[in-house]
Amino acid sequence: MRPDRITEMAQKYVEYDMISTHTELPEFPVPRVRLLYTFLMDGGHETSRSAETCALAAFLVQLGLDTHDKIDVEDSRKEEQEMRSRQLKVLAGDYFSSVFYELLAQKAEIGMVSKMSAAICEVNRLKVRLYTGLRKMLLPAEEYLKECVQLKTALFHSFTEQLDKSVQNIWRLLLAEISRCEVMLDEMRHYSLSPEERRGFAFLHIWETGTAEDKEIISYRKIEEREWNLLLTKYKIREQLAMKLRQSVERVQSLVPECKGDKIRSEIAGILEPMLAVLSSQCRVIQEG
Repeated sequence: MRPDRITEMAQKYVEYDMISTHTELPEFPVPRVRLLYTFLMDGGHETSRSAETCALAAFLVQLGLDTHDKIDVEDSRKEEQEMRSRQLKVLAGDYFSSVFYELLAQKAEIGMVSKMSAAICEVNRLKVRLYTGLRKMLLPAEEYLKECVQLKTALFHSFTEQLDKSVQNIWRLLLAEISRCEVMLDEMRHYSLSPEERRGFAFLHIWETGTAEDKEIISYRKIEEREWNLLLTKYKIREQLAMKLRQSVERVQSLVPECKGDKIRSEIAGILEPMLAVLSSQCRVIQEG
């Protein structure tokens, strides 16, 4: 089973010059898709072709949902390039999200069309709840992380009934922890963005635990990059995110012995490999800092 099989299949749908030239796509949902493909092949009743189709459909739908998340909804006047980028994100997200109908219909996976459609509705409901909490600044940092994990798992839960009952529980546990790893990686990639650009774990943690002075700095005026970086250092945001990533990686590793067969265990080890590389890199940065 080649780990990049589904990503390779998705290239024909995502590699358009217009998209690559004028806008930027989000990170591909590779860890979750790879986990899904592995379980469909080893823990379900799927043929190889059917497993590929379902995994590819999940890849494209999740990419479409994530692409829509990157759309700038501010009403301020924008340059032509920014407007084109926003328009292409809308169109690309719609396209990725719609292809799955055709893919599944061609393979007579009609039941999955209904399940994935319901899952998309659930993802959008969860997004509204998350964004409302962020806007009102009523969301604790840990609850924010939990809701982000729910967003990443919702679509993939629609495939649970495709799996043999004997593996459904371990699938849910691994899906949750690997999704949490992805959330931590997202936060580590973006935590240095100022609160004006993104309000994620870093902002919420400082807002929740910070001094009155620091909370005023991040909420009532535009914060300078140097000032924000000082706050990130003061509240040890990098260290906390690295610790949380390590905890989730270790929980995945503790679940591996419950998986039957060397092949699935090897696949999970492969999923964790880039995450362990990020941890190693972060540890070096923290030690040198």
